[in-house]
Amino acid sequence: MKIVELDAEGIDAHLNELAQLLLDGHASNMALGLAPPLTRERAADAYRVTAARLAPGERVLLGALDGDILVGAVHIARAEAENGRHRAEIQRLVVSPTSRGMGIGRALLEAAVERARELRLGLLWLTTHEETDADQFYERLGWTRLGVIPAYSTLPDGSLAGNAYYYLRLENIA
Repeated sequence: MKIVELDAEGIDAHLNELAQLLLDGHASNMALGLAPPLTRERAADAYRVTAARLAPGERVLLGALDGDILVGAVHIARAEAENGRHRAEIQRLVVSPTSRGMGIGRALLEAAVERARELRLGLLWLTTHEETDADQFYERLGWTRLGVIPAYSTLPDGSLAGNAYYYLRLENIA
């Protein structure tokens, strides 16, 4: 397995796999920022939008490849606010169900942190649904939980979930 940075062409080449990651996430009741019902076309469109917004030093998409097959992805989005250029949000960390539990999520997150350091970012933040495996995953990797906003987002099953907010300060930067 290797982690690569995907450009717009790379996203297009792996568009079906990326869309499937989102569909699998929804099947596991992870919203990933998308309201139900999620179709393959809407899932693909989400990554088409990501591809159009990629910009060096601003927005980066990393993918985990098992051979030629994309099995996971994570997006880094630098803040646009003038006074927040030192921070970025980690978005849509997702791993194929058949590849979960193999360290791919951890490898993607660690690669995102390293890429953030290369971009001279000093603070990363993210949200995830509370009381889930993902919620516990970030704590195990040393991210600090700020708190939870209740009933923040609608899950694919239609229920409301609280979102837990996490941050990670990057050493020696900002």
